[in-house]
Amino acid sequence: MSQNEVDALRQAGDDTGHREFAERMVRALSDGFQVLENLPRDDEFWRGWANDHVTVHKLDALAIERLARDPADRTARWTLVALALAHGANDGGLALLGPEIAADPTVVADALVIADWIGQEIGLDLTTELREACAWADRDALESLARTERGEAAQAALRVLEPQPPLSGRD
Repeated sequence: MSQNEVDALRQAGDDTGHREFAERMVRALSDGFQVLENLPRDDEFWRGWANDHVTVHKLDALAIERLARDPADRTARWTLVALALAHGANDGGLALLGPEIAADPTVVADALVIADWIGQEIGLDLTTELREACAWADRDALESLARTERGEAAQAALRVLEPQPPLSGRD
């Protein structure tokens, strides 16, 4: 596994107050590297590469390929999210979370963490991207989750999903 990406995730996790999430992203990255490492060297994926060394660039390419073939591939999806966060991507992989949120509305908590992480690290407001990702959730399931003891993230997601007032045109 690439120590640079691990260090970047852990440092940003410390800087943003999201250490636990950063460790989950380190595990996601590790899982992705394990898939790449275990890929037989005679697999079609390796054709065209100069060598069969496991690298971050090859991991990114493999994860993109696997997710395109199987949109339910959680390892590929979370590997791409971890890479986006480690490399300072403007959306932190948030755009990848819609299908995860559709399958499990508790993932809105992760979407909120990513939006906060990017806001703190890069200074970008990801409200629009967060709204798009959270819109994948089953509204009834999200509302039910919001009524639970640990429903703060679902409550925040519902607020993000509220219709936005039209711009008045006056500044």
